[in-house]
Amino acid sequence: LIKGLSPLVCLQLTIIFKNFQECVEQEMYHAETDELPSAFADGSKNGGERHGANALRVVEQVPGQHVVIQARCIGTTIVVRQVGRHLTFAVRMPEEVVNSVEEGDDQDLYLCLHGCPANQRIDFRNFRARAAEAQGSGRSPPHGFTYQSARAKCKERLPVEDLYFQSCVFDLLSSGDINFTMAAYCAFEDVKMLHSNSKRSHL
Repeated sequence: LIKGLSPLVCLQLTIIFKNFQECVEQEMYHAETDELPSAFADGSKNGGERHGANALRVVEQVPGQHVVIQARCIGTTIVVRQVGRHLTFAVRMPEEVVNSVEEGDDQDLYLCLHGCPANQRIDFRNFRARAAEAQGSGRSPPHGFTYQSARAKCKERLPVEDLYFQSCVFDLLSSGDINFTMAAYCAFEDVKMLHSNSKRSHL
């Protein structure tokens, strides 16, 4: 189960692993900006004292910046990073686990299965058109980047114009935070590492 403020970049993240058969006890991982722990909330680094406890574990890659949570009992890997002031996460999870919502469970805690709700979507084409209009009128861009300068900055790390490139451009235009170029790059690198087919990395 994953609960966050957005599917890619957020300020806090809570992951709950339920009690699983005879292998692991319920564990919770909670991270916030500037607090990326190398252990679960109870201080342990694995799924308890049962026989299969190491089927669930936290592995610190870079202190305070990069953690990998492996849940072998359900075939799942979660990568959590801090980039600038934000957290990013990537998940590899079998489809049958994603779809195994149990009756009575709190639906709000589950990964979004059908994309963002319509009222939370942003039309990037309209957003880009407004940015171009502001540039054409001679007004300074609100966050320091024009559409062309944001594209050029993102191209430095993301030469292919895929989902990660478009996210990078959008984030630069809407925030001006240069750290989002690294966040998009890390997201792409995580997908390359997690995806079984490297040819499908460019979404």
